[in-house]
Amino acid sequence: MKRKLSVAAGMLAISLTAGTLSGCYFFPEEEKLLDPPVLKVEDVTYSTYRAVKKTIVNRAAATGYIVSRVQENCCFTELDGAIKTVYVRAGDVVKKGDLIAEYSTGDLEYELRGQQLKVEQAQLQYNSTGSETDRLQLEMEQNTLDQLQHQYDGSRIFAPCDGTVSFAERLNPGTEVQAYKVIATIIDPTDIYIEATVNDEKKFTKDQDVIITIDEEEYDGKVIKTPVEAKEEGDDNTTSVFVEFKGTLPSFTKVGDVADISYIKEQADDAIVIPKYLVKTLSGQDFVEVFKDGVKTEVQVELGISNATEVQVLSGLNEGDEVVVK
Repeated sequence: MKRKLSVAAGMLAISLTAGTLSGCYFFPEEEKLLDPPVLKVEDVTYSTYRAVKKTIVNRAAATGYIVSRVQENCCFTELDGAIKTVYVRAGDVVKKGDLIAEYSTGDLEYELRGQQLKVEQAQLQYNSTGSETDRLQLEMEQNTLDQLQHQYDGSRIFAPCDGTVSFAERLNPGTEVQAYKVIATIIDPTDIYIEATVNDEKKFTKDQDVIITIDEEEYDGKVIKTPVEAKEEGDDNTTSVFVEFKGTLPSFTKVGDVADISYIKEQADDAIVIPKYLVKTLSGQDFVEVFKDGVKTEVQVELGISNATEVQVLSGLNEGDEVVVK
């Protein structure tokens, strides 16, 4: 009996040992660690701008409007109304007193004529009798006539001066129009100039020749007044420069349009020129980054004439040098 127990215990121990040794096969095999990746550094690529030789110009400029010394707006001033007719178009030549436009007035003109007859009748009656009653009746009829006449006069617009119509509203009959809406503008097309606001009163000088640019068309001009003269003469407008045309005038239809005036302050021909944004400044020194023989190098430069977008390089760069943009 003891022998059987001893054999059984031995077999159990062997089974446990075998189970323990074989149990590891139920777990996945541990993966082998990979070597870290090796990154290859590629050559850096730069965007560059090639320095060129060209003419660089620095201009003094200002922006204003084309103005006529004679410029009158035509509008209804008494009341709103429905338009009957606008009698003029842009380009028409008019004389002072010409009818420009009128409202629809219905039977007003007929009522006006009838009231004129009533006043004449009342006047005759008063002349005949001289009575206070007839005098009062005449006064009442005259007041009514004055009211109708005022209403009729307010329904029409007349040209306030001789000139050319530079603007006219195109309105269909019956269109409602508010009082003081500009219906037409009359100008003198032979007496026009440029008025431009300036932030530096010494930017322009009197009698200076300038170029006037309107819709990319250029005209010769001359400065006739600056803020300096305006202050000396006590004018109210001391922030504008006034320029007249020399020779050719633009079409009358340009009155009111934007116009630029300018003159050349500085100019350099055959100059090394680059965009201004390529120049960097550090501790008061100007420099650019140049890419040459595969190497980016900072180069100190001396600058000359500049304008809104470009700058002249006096030294530090040669024509054809590749300046790093980014």
